Amino acid sequence: MSFIEFDSVYKRYKMGEVVINAADGVTFNIEQGEFCVIVGASGAGKTTVLNILGGMDSSDDGKVRVAGDLVNEYNNKKLIEYRRYDVGFVFQFYNLVPNLTALENVELATQIGKASLSPSKVLERVGLAERMDNFPAQLSGGEQQRVSIARALAKNPKLLLCDEPTGALDYNTGKQILKLLQDTCHETGMTVVVITHNTAITPMADRVIQMRSGRVVKMEVNENPMPIERIEW
Repeated sequence: MSFIEFDSVYKRYKMGEVVINAADGVTFNIEQGEFCVIVGASGAGKTTVLNILGGMDSSDDGKVRVAGDLVNEYNNKKLIEYRRYDVGFVFQFYNLVPNLTALENVELATQIGKASLSPSKVLERVGLAERMDNFPAQLSGGEQQRVSIARALAKNPKLLLCDEPTGALDYNTGKQILKLLQDTCHETGMTVVVITHNTAITPMADRVIQMRSGRVVKMEVNENPMPIERIEW
């Protein structure tokens, strides 16, 4: 059994008389400790899949397993615990609290975890040892994204979900963030799932899942993932 399994997962939205399948029988698996990239154009269903996997949205049909548990059958209390303890989220637009310092933003996340890590040590790990006392407005976009990654890692989750984490960043900063995520995965054994429209970064992944129109059209495993430094786009 794989660490993550989607088995014929559907998510439907009704627009008047029209039913839209945002997830249309999605089936894939991800092994523990893999760096997985889910890639596809806007509207492919990537964010829907990520939200279902993260317990932020529910599926209409199918099975979603994480570490052997059927997440789609969790009640509200179990879903809250799953999001709180097991999943870390990194978003495109950081979502930092503006009147808290970098350190305080990370400390917020550790207050809801069971086995949280030291906020200062996590910030050091993402290269922000000298910026802990700065507010978000005093940080660059790349530094703010590093704080949001530190916030997610400080919970010590089993699973790190990243929604277009480089979408608001310039080319070089984006590569630095991807390297940080790849290194975190390989150094800690954490399972990392990144969704993106940028097909150029797929060579860095252990596993690539391609989506189109709410369906998985291709899944492949990279036997020799490429370091992000060698990838150009």
